[in-house]
Amino acid sequence: DVAQAQDSTTVKSDTSWTKDIYLGVGKQDANEKDGKKYPRTYGGITFTRIDWGFSRLSDNGSFTLSEGNQFLSYKKASNFGFDIAQIGLRFNDQFKVYLSTGFEWNYWRLKQNVLLLENVSPLSYDELYESNNYSKNVFTSAYLRVPLSFEWRSRQLHNGERIKIAFGAMTGILLKGTQRLKSDAGGKQKFKDTYNLQTFQYGPFIRIGYDDFGLFAKYYVNDLFEKSPAQEGVRNLAFGLTLGF
Repeated sequence: DVAQAQDSTTVKSDTSWTKDIYLGVGKQDANEKDGKKYPRTYGGITFTRIDWGFSRLSDNGSFTLSEGNQFLSYKKASNFGFDIAQIGLRFNDQFKVYLSTGFEWNYWRLKQNVLLLENVSPLSYDELYESNNYSKNVFTSAYLRVPLSFEWRSRQLHNGERIKIAFGAMTGILLKGTQRLKSDAGGKQKFKDTYNLQTFQYGPFIRIGYDDFGLFAKYYVNDLFEKSPAQEGVRNLAFGLTLGF
């Protein structure tokens, strides 16, 4: 009877899902085989998948902005983001799926001296006086990002590390738009508005990495702006490095 009871307990343990819920910074599901059963859920507060790279605007498939969108031309453009929470399901040692959330910013250092108008639809702007000597004109979008990821990792290599590939859908909810100016005449100025930025953005992404480092690329398939017919077809592409992958 004791032996039968032990066998019953063993079978129940083999068929049940184990949960690995954590609260910490940078901690993910186990990176090595640890004897835990699959599938298993995991999740919690984290600080990972830190993206830092470049942004490029495409105008109806071209990286050269049309004449009507030249006011959006930029000297430099960058993308920065990270995840702060996640919940997922690991099916086996090599494959998992997870939903996470975090924040994402895009920064465009505009070439032209323009001031984007607040509380105006469609997107409009005023030209600024060249004589004011503007040394800074940065347009920023901030989003709450919610990516759904499918991740595969190789078997452990001879050094214990792995190759990883993740892909999925990146969605975002607009938090705010910001324009920062700096000039001799006006000093530092900061303006906040939605600037007709897309309320909800979405598109595919991919990450390829080794150990905790990788490369990312993401493309938002809907327009950067909404309710602005002149900017239809202006979309954002971002690519760069990922830490904590």
